[in-house]
Amino acid sequence: MLALPLPPLKPCRFLRRKNRFLVEADVGPLHLANSGRMAELLRPGTPCHYHPRPTPRTQGRMVLVEAEGVLVGVDAALAGRLLELLLRQGAFGPLGALRKEVRLREERLDFWARIGEEEAFLEAKNCNRVAEGLALFPDAPTLRGARHLRLLADLARQGVLAYAVWMVQHPLAQAFALDPEDLPLWEAAREAERAGVRLLAYRVRPSLEALHLEVPLPWVWLTPPGGSGRPP
Repeated sequence: MLALPLPPLKPCRFLRRKNRFLVEADVGPLHLANSGRMAELLRPGTPCHYHPRPTPRTQGRMVLVEAEGVLVGVDAALAGRLLELLLRQGAFGPLGALRKEVRLREERLDFWARIGEEEAFLEAKNCNRVAEGLALFPDAPTLRGARHLRLLADLARQGVLAYAVWMVQHPLAQAFALDPEDLPLWEAAREAERAGVRLLAYRVRPSLEALHLEVPLPWVWLTPPGGSGRPP
């Protein structure tokens, strides 16, 4: 099993969210690298774990939250590192070269890679919203996510390998779906799939020491409200 080591963590308790990327905990302000709402996770008094690294504004970075008796990862920036781990271990084929944060058509994709003899572009997304075993993305509307999927679709139509990979940092996830309430994202994903983009989701089990990559999750297409959008 592949695992991404975590830095040393300390316990704390969540008090309130101050803005998109800053929370107040009982140890002081913490950076939260996640713009999702996470209302079901971030409740006053919730036990959390953070990496202490004081700055002028914060006491460190929140990494894990305790919910439903399990640890859930809330640091969205780690999705890219998990995807890099898969790439370097040859999960998508023999890796010949890798570049990070590639700018293309006024957008930025997480990776360009040479896999075997082929060129590939890959984007990592983070998910930690799970309800009754179903992981749902996004937790808040993401026009940027839709743009990334359309860019990947264009690349796939040109014969380039293109991947969108969701890392679900929640051990209770049994399947993955895009929330059709975000219709632009849902439609962009359908377009990407038809164009040949490989849409993947992996379950990640957090521990206090590491994020453990487990199994690819089955993909579920939910119907948009009112039956709008093209059928799966």
